Amino acid sequence: PAATRQIDFLAFAPPGPAITVDDRETSSRVAERLHELGASITLERLEFGDYAIGDRILVERKTVQDFMNTLVERDLFGQIKAMAGAVPRPVLIIEGEEDLYEVRNIHPNAVRGTLAAITVDMGVTLMRTSDADDTAEMLYILAQREGSERGEHKVHPKKSYRSVREEQEYALASFPNIGMKSARLLLEHFGSLKAIIDAEAEELASVHGIGEKTAQGIWDLARRPYR
Repeated sequence: PAATRQIDFLAFAPPGPAITVDDRETSSRVAERLHELGASITLERLEFGDYAIGDRILVERKTVQDFMNTLVERDLFGQIKAMAGAVPRPVLIIEGEEDLYEVRNIHPNAVRGTLAAITVDMGVTLMRTSDADDTAEMLYILAQREGSERGEHKVHPKKSYRSVREEQEYALASFPNIGMKSARLLLEHFGSLKAIIDAEAEELASVHGIGEKTAQGIWDLARRPYR
């Protein structure tokens, strides 16, 4: 019955801001609340993060307890760093009203250092929500804002304070199915955007971490006539 209910609310979701939900998150209250809000939900196994909004935002959701457990028992930094390398706008949501400093017996400065590394060093936006409903409503607003920006053709901010290197990375990452991680791999291998555009699909696919589908997509788009 629970599985049937999950399928039902996803199958008949009304149109709304588009959010891709990792298929391992469908049993959570977050997915159900997104449906109630009117989000257009797509189920997919995401390589990084729990929710994807367009091709620029990935959101990792952790409860306070899970965040602290991952910090102690699993590779929190590796997980967050991989997500941050995949998109221009990575987001970490820590859900729950518990005090981060009291959940586990960890020195407060270690927790502060972790938060500083995630936000400052990795460039991840950190958000706190009170519960699953609050998380869903935050995701819905993020999706609305991203859709509005896309509709106004604001692919990048008008004012840019990025280095040339970062501009090259963002330009390549704007290709379909190319995140920041793949963009950096390609730029490091070929040395310039022109070399990537001029490369054959087989050459692109030969780069470790770039699959044939991704390589063919770059090659096709670079040579497709503008109509």
